[in-house]
Amino acid sequence: MRSRTPFAALAAALLAVALVAGCSDSEETWALSDPTAAQHRIDSLVDGTLKAITPAVTIPEDWWYDYDEKRTAFGKETGYADVWRKSYLEQRIAEGKKRVLLDQVEKHWKDQGCTVNPEKPAALQVYVSAVCADQAWAMLEISRNGVAFVEARVNGTKYPGGPSPFPNTHSPQPTASKAPDEQWDDPYWSH
Repeated sequence: MRSRTPFAALAAALLAVALVAGCSDSEETWALSDPTAAQHRIDSLVDGTLKAITPAVTIPEDWWYDYDEKRTAFGKETGYADVWRKSYLEQRIAEGKKRVLLDQVEKHWKDQGCTVNPEKPAALQVYVSAVCADQAWAMLEISRNGVAFVEARVNGTKYPGGPSPFPNTHSPQPTASKAPDEQWDDPYWSH
């Protein structure tokens, strides 16, 4: 019996990976591939996160979806896009309240069955992120000046090209006259 050459071994390994990947297209894995389903999931993650924060916080009305078309190494469209929604809290978050906010968000995501990513050392802990069972992803990050950004993302959404299926995509960002550095001074969160 002849031994395999390195090329033949590599080809066999790549074929095995391709077959396994092709067989793993379960309903659960691709549940969010529909653009409408992806939008609903993104909205539920952002809105649920905001509702879980007490005292209540708000985001401006000018949030948007954005997306990134996936392409092959040769620049050809694959028919899929990663889509996300990102906005910021209108309330400025004081240094002493950052951990309170992050803890509330982390608890909410854990309660929803999402896996929260491991924490960084305390000096670097200004964000929390999680991946849910349906592979949707969420993140809350607080900048040095107290601006808190919330984002939800779904990767691998069907997008065959043409007009965007995502509302408010690539709208002027942000459209309102208020900028994140002109945030509200909140009696609880800002002090």
